[in-house]
Amino acid sequence: MKRKMKKVLILAVDYDDDISKAGVTTPVVGYANLVDAALKFGTVFPDDSDLNVLFHALHLHRELKDRGHEPEVALISGSDESHVEAGRKLREQLSSVIKQASISDIILVLDSVEDELVIPIVQSQANIVAIERVVVEQLRGVEETYVLIGKYLRKAIEDPKYSKVFFGLPGFLFLVYALISSSPYARYAWETTLLFLGIFMVLKGFHVLEFVLRKWYSSSIYRITTVLSVASISIGVFFLIGALIARNFSSDLRSLSIYVKTFLPFLTLSLIVPYIGRLTSRLLRRSLRAWRDVIAVIFIVVVSFYVNNIVDITSSYPELDILTILYDLRVFNVVAVISLSLITIYAMLSYVERYILGYSKKT
Repeated sequence: MKRKMKKVLILAVDYDDDISKAGVTTPVVGYANLVDAALKFGTVFPDDSDLNVLFHALHLHRELKDRGHEPEVALISGSDESHVEAGRKLREQLSSVIKQASISDIILVLDSVEDELVIPIVQSQANIVAIERVVVEQLRGVEETYVLIGKYLRKAIEDPKYSKVFFGLPGFLFLVYALISSSPYARYAWETTLLFLGIFMVLKGFHVLEFVLRKWYSSSIYRITTVLSVASISIGVFFLIGALIARNFSSDLRSLSIYVKTFLPFLTLSLIVPYIGRLTSRLLRRSLRAWRDVIAVIFIVVVSFYVNNIVDITSSYPELDILTILYDLRVFNVVAVISLSLITIYAMLSYVERYILGYSKKT
């Protein structure tokens, strides 16, 4: 007796929604509909890598059908506006496809690292049985390579997603460098330009903006705490710049202590406010995990007071090496004791929380 094969959904993903530029509306479900979408997209963008994803999905559908499976094929797309918008749109379309196809096992078909951001979204709603990464192998001569470079340069200029990185950021840095070079503080032009570049890289590398936007739209409490936190850090930077100018950018111990004491209160407040907001949200939901935010706030306050005291003491020292001063004051030992104490408390409360939650489930 022939065993009945399990149904499976072959899911093609276009994370940045290039498919919509050809007039294709997603989600697209069904072999015939996907063929029409591929042909429509191919006549407009014949050299786009997403076209290979569509035909590879169709190829997998035919291959699995020949083996006796019962496959279905579909296409979903995200957005080129932001990762937050792309994730929201992909989640909605995936729910619609799963409901329409009535299939929980999925084979993902992707062509880039960016498309792989869809993996946790799919895993939250279905079972991924395989991931197909489409890699197109091409052999190009020198002339074709120049054509390819020209194509990507044109894309970097015309596509807003790439132009803001390849032209917007360098243009901003050039502007900062030019403005500072024409000011009395021209000798700090390179340092300031690198500072802005470093801030941008940190924000993009750790996806800070995406995280802030996700929290911003999730709750009104997070919106208020985000505004207060950003306002606090902005005011702190403003006062810090004022202190730097007043001290003529000096780097002696006295000046460094003034810089730290000027900026530290605003930094502390900007770090505490988000935790207080989350604590408020958890208390309103009567969540047992509210103690975690209490521990975080206590840790920030303790470290802030300790750093403030260290700055007061070091400013009274003669001009010695800063590492020697910190060693004499046993700063590292105290920080280690504070950290270990809080980690111990955190571990104990985590155990208590797990015990209470486990007990409540049993009862």
